[in-house]
Amino acid sequence: MKIKIKKYLLTGFLSVVIGFSMTFQSCSKYLDIDPYISDLFTLDTLFVKKEYTQEYLNNVYSYLVDNGSNIAWHQGMPYTLITDEGLCTYWKTWHNFNYFANGKITPENLNDFDRWDYFYEGIRKANTFITRVNECKEVSELKRSEWIGEATFLKACIYFELMLAWGPVPIMPDDPIDFDVSLKEMMVERNTWDECSDYVSSLLETAIQLLPSQVRDNTEIGRPTKYSAMAVLSRLSLYTASPLYNGQNQEFSNFMNDEGTPYLNPDFNPEKWAIAAANAKRLVDLKPYDLYTVPQMENTPYLPVPEHEQGDFPNGVGGIDPFHSYADMFNGECVLASSNREILFSRQSTSVNDCFRYSAPTMLGGWGSFDITQNLADAYYMIDGRTIDNASESYPHETGYTDNEVIFSGSKSSDGFTILSGTHKWYVNREMRFYATVAYNNSYYPSVTTPPDKIDQQDGKVAKFYRDSKSGKEFALSHGGADAEDYPMTGYLCRKFTHYEDSYISGGRQKNKYNIVYRMAEVYLNYVEAMNELDGSYTINEVTVSRDVAEMKRCFNLIRYRAGLPGITDTDLADKERMRELILRERQIEMAWENRRYFDLRRTKNAVKYENLPVLGCNINASSGEMDDYYKKVVVRERDYTYKVFTNRQTFFPIPKHETDKNPNLDQFPGY
Repeated sequence: MKIKIKKYLLTGFLSVVIGFSMTFQSCSKYLDIDPYISDLFTLDTLFVKKEYTQEYLNNVYSYLVDNGSNIAWHQGMPYTLITDEGLCTYWKTWHNFNYFANGKITPENLNDFDRWDYFYEGIRKANTFITRVNECKEVSELKRSEWIGEATFLKACIYFELMLAWGPVPIMPDDPIDFDVSLKEMMVERNTWDECSDYVSSLLETAIQLLPSQVRDNTEIGRPTKYSAMAVLSRLSLYTASPLYNGQNQEFSNFMNDEGTPYLNPDFNPEKWAIAAANAKRLVDLKPYDLYTVPQMENTPYLPVPEHEQGDFPNGVGGIDPFHSYADMFNGECVLASSNREILFSRQSTSVNDCFRYSAPTMLGGWGSFDITQNLADAYYMIDGRTIDNASESYPHETGYTDNEVIFSGSKSSDGFTILSGTHKWYVNREMRFYATVAYNNSYYPSVTTPPDKIDQQDGKVAKFYRDSKSGKEFALSHGGADAEDYPMTGYLCRKFTHYEDSYISGGRQKNKYNIVYRMAEVYLNYVEAMNELDGSYTINEVTVSRDVAEMKRCFNLIRYRAGLPGITDTDLADKERMRELILRERQIEMAWENRRYFDLRRTKNAVKYENLPVLGCNINASSGEMDDYYKKVVVRERDYTYKVFTNRQTFFPIPKHETDKNPNLDQFPGY
């Protein structure tokens, strides 16, 4: 497909910072000509020096989204807490998740999540770097080539972020625009999704050619490699092949440009699934078994999988500890990203610790306001791979409470997981990813850095969410240092990014963490999903793909075995629709709270099903003396905004009104 790149800059750039200063900041506007000319003189001297050129490139990295944060001013985006896997207990300008989730978002007010101008500013800086970096003769031609690969990768990622939020967007010219371009010439329109996808794919292919296969030392961790660009390409091509962008978008038939060209492709093209499969296969062939694992421990739980799946990983569940193999990637225990072959791209500078104070219980010094929903908690499997609705007699999902304490995968006082006596049996016999991710009532936190004299006198190191507990409703309502909404309104918190050392109490500390943006588990699932949709064989750029059930089974079961679960069966594989359901659920669990669910539901056209379900939780208005009442699943009605609704207009963000006011050629998304 020929990509139509807009000749001139879109109106979002009218307020873009186009220059460079040593502090990397400017408040100049695009039409402020004098500062622009001054900045051009700065650029003429900037790229002479190696250190300045490197600093300019480092600044381009700052425009990437920090997926380790859901906090707007920490460069986060709101996706986790909008969708059915999370709930924010606030209604605030800077925590406006429920404004989105309630369908109240408007072009006039995207609040702190309006990054339209910001993303295009990053693209312009990437273009400036790519255009001028060869002026720097203090580094080798090879180094300049790799730098161009980095900037091209960053440019592709920023475009992809724009597409994820706003759908089809304008593509700007690769050469930085002259300052004397007329206002009329900047009145541009959106490109189609396919044009955007093809363009960004071409950027990624360029980056693949220019980037090294691996970073040279630990000082370069966080910089992209060929594998990083291949991972982005895999995600992008999977999305482009998905129903929303590939023929199942009739509800948006009026979303077209003045020439009558639909922005979303209305005709199904099966080759798009083949392209997605081929792009995933390129990376899978290079990294066929690359999931992070931790060796089996003395008290690793027994895993009740069939005998033929008891072999050592990757052929079975043996030889590894599934709890730590999953948990340690996110909580900081895996200290160096370079030691984790699963990671394809990570952000070393991240606000993950700041963000997840919002999902830590009050007795840990947290705020308890970013909550997991009952909807997500119930999605996790039992330890034998059955669902909670189809649990076995050997590993039942039942009511009642435990009589004894169970410790596995380490010690209670540090790295192990403890199921306390008196825990509700809903939370017993669950798969390891459940324990690594979900904090339920009566969860134990080792919190080893909490000073002994600061340990809570009421609940100790146990997160209790009853009304009258330290981490419950009454404390939030009565404590002067907390917001009235600082309690888990669903009865669940996320502990996926919490280390056993972590404490937000004065004198405590948090383990340093990095944010994983792309990892191989996702690529394996991308590959399986794309293969599942194929009928016949395709050859894409010399890569041949088909619905290879043996390869589908191998890649899917890598994820299952690492989690300690039995694999999918031949019966599952024979049913394409059944596989669609299994894949969507596996992605929900494996990538919980990694900002993937929001897009998975939209691209597969499942948001209307799942995001219109009631937000369920436990009855957190029950006191500690009313335990049985607590464990009654209820619709969360703590505030009038604790609900979710999905209509078609919530498929994408609206373009900010300040942009469409300046440029009437920018078509607003239907419904706004």
